[in-house]
Amino acid sequence: MDSLEMKVHVPAGYYFEPLERDELWLEAVRGSVDEQEIIFVYGFGQGVGLADIMEMFPDRLLFVYEPNEENFYNSLSELDLELILEHPKLLFLSVGESHLKVLFYSMCTHLRKEMAFVALRYYLENNPDSLRDLMEDFQKYSDNFYSNKLTQHSFRKDWVRNSLYHLAGMLTSPSIKELYNSYENMTAVIIASGPSLQMDIEWVRRMKPHALIISAGSSIQALVKNGITPHLATLLDGNAINNKVFSNPDTLSAPFMYLSSSYYEIADKKGRDKIHATIQNDWISQYYMGISMHQAEIMPTSTVTGTAIQTAVWLGAKRIVLMGQDLSFPDDKYYSDGVGHFEKDFAEGEVKNSQHSILNVQGTYNVTNPTFLKMKEGLENLFESLPTVEFINSTRKGAVLEGTVWKPAEEVFKLIATDNIGLNTVQDLLEKIDYQPSVDEVESVKSKISTTINDLTWVKQDFKQLSKQLGKLRELSRTNPAKCHRTIVDIEQIWGKIVNQPWFEPVIETILPLEISDFDRELPSVVSEKNLVRKSNLLNDTLGVLIKNIEDEVPFLEEVLGEALRRIEAISAIM
Repeated sequence: MDSLEMKVHVPAGYYFEPLERDELWLEAVRGSVDEQEIIFVYGFGQGVGLADIMEMFPDRLLFVYEPNEENFYNSLSELDLELILEHPKLLFLSVGESHLKVLFYSMCTHLRKEMAFVALRYYLENNPDSLRDLMEDFQKYSDNFYSNKLTQHSFRKDWVRNSLYHLAGMLTSPSIKELYNSYENMTAVIIASGPSLQMDIEWVRRMKPHALIISAGSSIQALVKNGITPHLATLLDGNAINNKVFSNPDTLSAPFMYLSSSYYEIADKKGRDKIHATIQNDWISQYYMGISMHQAEIMPTSTVTGTAIQTAVWLGAKRIVLMGQDLSFPDDKYYSDGVGHFEKDFAEGEVKNSQHSILNVQGTYNVTNPTFLKMKEGLENLFESLPTVEFINSTRKGAVLEGTVWKPAEEVFKLIATDNIGLNTVQDLLEKIDYQPSVDEVESVKSKISTTINDLTWVKQDFKQLSKQLGKLRELSRTNPAKCHRTIVDIEQIWGKIVNQPWFEPVIETILPLEISDFDRELPSVVSEKNLVRKSNLLNDTLGVLIKNIEDEVPFLEEVLGEALRRIEAISAIM
């Protein structure tokens, strides 16, 4: 709010809530809330209506969103809002559209059940669609949030292993930041694996002297099959199936840009001529490398093409051409010729069972599936976030992509024919970068890993003590309330010591995303429960279950942390 002070002159859309109790509006609120435990309030105003809701529903939890920053700033400046802002049932307050996704994240993190959506009378009368639009936006965000949680759960061990095993390689290779703007204002051609690529493969060969050719994931197979080495290959996926993509030694001949969460064995095989980048949802790499999410170079996307696009932008490209980005099955084909890391039966089954269609650049329709539709949405959001970059879709039979213009490969070639770029330009550039980590950088990472390993030893003992004390709570809550209170305090202190370790959040939330999410959703109810018997039952059902889940993962964590430490020590030995 302090940063708004210089902007505020005459507040735009400033509104006042009447001090009189608005009985008709409150009756409508009562009907909307009914028995639901969580209330979302659209609008803060001067806090008058919110105070009435708190009085009417003293046992409900509240999330509040005020879209008008100036309005909230003036309320904060002119009124004493302390009692409202410190109210224990006000879980989260978000002000301004730029902070709406932060609010959505908190709602998804803490929600256990359906919530009631209500709006202040001012917004109902002056912008009646605002609440409905927000509810729709939240539903989309919520669907994506839980989809991501399920994905994290499915690949959690792969992601932990990959992130930890990559630390040594990330310390000994340059990040994409080291090459920032090395190809300023050049054109980059991003190669994906779609069927249309085969139709234009010769244009890719002709473009190589004139534009930066970057392969995205498995498309390297199609390029190698046709005797083309890209300037740079990129890898996002963390699944072991990518070993098949890079099983041919020729697929590793190009310089390599890998993400911190990608499959570690491929980067191990590559050896030299590689660049790394940290992805913004890789909390493990960020913690051990000592960087924040905002310092991580790559935003997560649902397709490796998004990784390749962001790589090109880091390198300075102002025009990006997409080839082989079909996002559909033109001519009932899944991949371009030469791409074969999936079984033939799987690919044919995906095409046969797809029930969606999408407009293609030729004006007809292709069969597609929900996965490709999600990728399309993700790419279009990425295009929108990069307004200074020109995007050209040159996928001959691919889906129409909002935010791009369609140009066939022959027209693109005319645009770049006078530009010149070395055939081995990225490799030549990497050979000039004499990258060596400092002793302090290596020792810092090694120290954090060693500390985590050592901490897990005493954490296991604390878990035994916690489980023992939690086992007593139910009986104590009925027979000895005073001792039960003391035991709960002891449990909170021991648990607090564990969760306050700096490695706990990045490591445990990565290895147990669903379990931590379940615990977070139940936590407000545990904290606010006054009945000692019910509180004891809730503690057993939430914290007790989570402790058991963490205990089950400790052997795996000790194994991968030990291997990560061995890799770091190997660096130290040769420095």
